[in-house]
Parts: sequence; C-alpha cells; structure tokens
Amino acid sequence: MGDWNLFFATSAGSAATLVGLLFVATQLHLGVFKDPASRWGALAQVTLTILAVNFGLSLFLIMPGFTLAARGDVVLVVVLFAVYRGIRIWWPVVRLGQQGRRHRLAQSFWLLVLPFLAYADLVLGATGLLQGTLASLATVGGAFLFLFAIAMRNAWRLVVSVDQE
Repeated sequence: MGDWNLFFATSAGSAATLVGLLFVATQLHLGVFKDPASRWGALAQVTLTILAVNFGLSLFLIMPGFTLAARGDVVLVVVLFAVYRGIRIWWPVVRLGQQGRRHRLAQSFWLLVLPFLAYADLVLGATGLLQGTLASLATVGGAFLFLFAIAMRNAWRLVVSVDQE
C-alpha cells in the first residue's frame, strides 16, 4: 500500500476541494436547485455522490490495519450505495421528458451511464482486492481518476451553464 497512500491522500484532498466548488456553484444558483426534479439539482446530487465516494474511499484506503479483502468489501458496499443513489437521482429527471428524447439521453449519459462505468471499474478493482491482488489498486485509482473527470465537468457546468438557461 505504501506508494498508494500518497495517491489516496491526494485524492481525498482533491475531492474535498471539489465539494467546495460544488457548494459555491449551488449558492450562486440557489433558486434552480429548489425543484426536486430539476436536472441541475440532479447533476449537483450526482456530483456530490461521486465526490463522497472518492473522499470516503480514499480516506478508508489509507487507513492501516485492514486486509486487502476487507478493503475490497468496503469498496463493493460503497459502490452499491452509489449505484442506488444514482438511480434514485436519475429517475425523476428522466421521467419528466419535457425536452424530448435527446435531452433524456444526454441527462442519462452524465447522470447514470458515465458514473456507472466508473463504478463498474471500481467493482473490478474491488474484486481484485478480494482476491488479494495488490496490483488491483491501480484499477481502483483509475476509477477514481475517471470519477474526478466526471465530477470536474459536472461542477464546471453547474458554475457556468445554469445561468445560460
């Protein structure tokens, strides 16, 4: 785990920083986020879930005293929770259908498809951890980077694009 501790510590700090950006974005456009079926509110919630997964798992993975299998178990539980939250957040927005099929597909892509691909990558890494493969931390780290890319794009859209509508 030695070399990975710095990566996961940096990941936790980066996630905390992006949560700050997310809070700024929501404060700038507070009225938009009051509607529970708002796509912007859903984007903010999905982004917060992604960053919470990154933050929580990063901190857990640098904690000493846990076996690789225990780390894999925790990653699987967190991914199950994140998938459940993702579906709960996505469903009210996609049900609206007020802006047509293309809009629903775009929302599904950013709210569900991309995060779920990253979560699938995390499951793959967790499976390797359950088998005791230290190299599977690279898969987990790659999934974290993928989740960060999604979160950064979402946070930026929340800061810049909400006013354009």
